[in-house]
Amino acid sequence: MDAGDESGAAPTPQPSKPLADGADLVGVPAVSRDAALSKTSWSPEIVAQTLEVLFLCLRDDEVQILRPIHAEAVRLGWRPGFAAGDIVLAAVRRYELEPILAHSTSWRFENGSVVLTYIAAVEPPEALNAYLEEAPVVRADLARGNAFEAPPEIGIAQVVEHACRHLAWLVKDDEAVAEAIPDWARYLSTFAPEPFRSFGTPQ
Repeated sequence: MDAGDESGAAPTPQPSKPLADGADLVGVPAVSRDAALSKTSWSPEIVAQTLEVLFLCLRDDEVQILRPIHAEAVRLGWRPGFAAGDIVLAAVRRYELEPILAHSTSWRFENGSVVLTYIAAVEPPEALNAYLEEAPVVRADLARGNAFEAPPEIGIAQVVEHACRHLAWLVKDDEAVAEAIPDWARYLSTFAPEPFRSFGTPQ
């Protein structure tokens, strides 16, 4: 579904100190703690590309997506000189979530810009941030292009589907991922890992 994948799990960071209102997180603009990040303005002079963050948690053996109430996914500007994983983890904490794993799963070209998608696996929150809503992950067919062109349109459900298939592969192949989300293995087994989908669901 995408033009290419980037792999590399970000290590789970140590708990950080509480953030003061308006604190400037790594690559995240200085805004009120209660402000919705995806509504924050970004100057094209300082933003290199766009980061898309999918907050996922495992609740009752099912993966749920924690999405903004005003958008399908969190979108962040990626400032030059900052590591993408650090920006993602800062956003996780700004939404008052506890990170387990941050991993890039895909990228795509959209509206003249590259969008890099990250999965942020988090602990299921007892109380949800006012700017987030929880919903079950919905299965979707992947968007398909041709041998030379990307798909003409890619929906967020297809991005999430691709990300879960990517994790389904990594949880079996990458020790760091397997150790970070061991309880996810059963759920992810329902997704055919992307490299083997053409050969059927693995037994």
